[in-house]
Amino acid sequence: MTAPDREIYCEPQDAVSQKAAAYFTRRRDGDWGLADQAELDTWLRESTSHYVAWIRVERIFARANQLVSLDAVQSGQRASASRGWAGIRPLVLPLLAAASVTLFAALGIPYAISLMQPPDRTDSTDVGGRTLLSFSDRTQIELDTNTLMRIRMTTAERTVWLEKGEAWFHVAHDAAHPFTVVVGKHRITDLGTEFLVRRDENDVDVALVNGRAALNASGQQTATLNPGDEAVATLVSLSVTRKTPQQLADELSWRHGMLVFRDAPLSEVVREFNRYNAIKLVIADKSIAGKRIYASLRTDDFNGFVQLAEMELNLRVDRVGRTIVLSRGQQQATKGIVRLKHNP
Repeated sequence: MTAPDREIYCEPQDAVSQKAAAYFTRRRDGDWGLADQAELDTWLRESTSHYVAWIRVERIFARANQLVSLDAVQSGQRASASRGWAGIRPLVLPLLAAASVTLFAALGIPYAISLMQPPDRTDSTDVGGRTLLSFSDRTQIELDTNTLMRIRMTTAERTVWLEKGEAWFHVAHDAAHPFTVVVGKHRITDLGTEFLVRRDENDVDVALVNGRAALNASGQQTATLNPGDEAVATLVSLSVTRKTPQQLADELSWRHGMLVFRDAPLSEVVREFNRYNAIKLVIADKSIAGKRIYASLRTDDFNGFVQLAEMELNLRVDRVGRTIVLSRGQQQATKGIVRLKHNP
């Protein structure tokens, strides 16, 4: 089962979060056109922090809407619940300007239940699922598709074991109680950090967004990662490369329900889509696997991708049960880089 969403904190006290809230308000009020969407897309691509702020605001409002509706029903005030956004906006917007304010304080609904988490537990997501976990020390962890994690959060120890999949971490630094991520024989230790971790059997990929982190690979090699560093550790090797802010933002795009590809081979696009969908894509003809693609698509929009691939790549598509087979079509006029348009 997919773990429930535990996003309960509202801490957007800086200008970035206020701007994210302003965009969200404009879109929810209906005064929103193609130019507005283009402006938002550009702003989201400018910085990883913009993505993070937007996702946080989306979840805050979704949670507020649920809680207000529940409160209204329980008190018999169904008319209040039916007002939807208009009813909750006066309650939620003040939260976006205050630090360390909880939805409990604004809505009068107990949030302590969400903090009553066992010190040892397991959280997971199904294929295509995501879940955001928040802890009393203000650490946040978001699990990507098909991810399994064991968690131990106590006053003395903060350790998680990533058994499979991918997760984003925003760690509240505590020098007296280090936060550790264990991935097989590898260990990542927080030094005041925001980072991504992806496991592939015995290998681990760590991308550092903010702060610093120490990576110990199989107990043999170590590296201190700084913002923009991406480390890949296997059982016998450790390599560190640099990522641009745009590349890091692209890697975080799954948190916004998107997959972004820039000059990526078709084989990589297929592999990523298969992580998020039960229906699998298969490349039957190796000669098309290397075709280069630029695309920005929803993680669940494999049908849209298939339609675009048919039109732009001139591929043959055969559906066999829960498998979609891609192969060379009768005419292969398309060459070089293909740019796939995305229509949300």
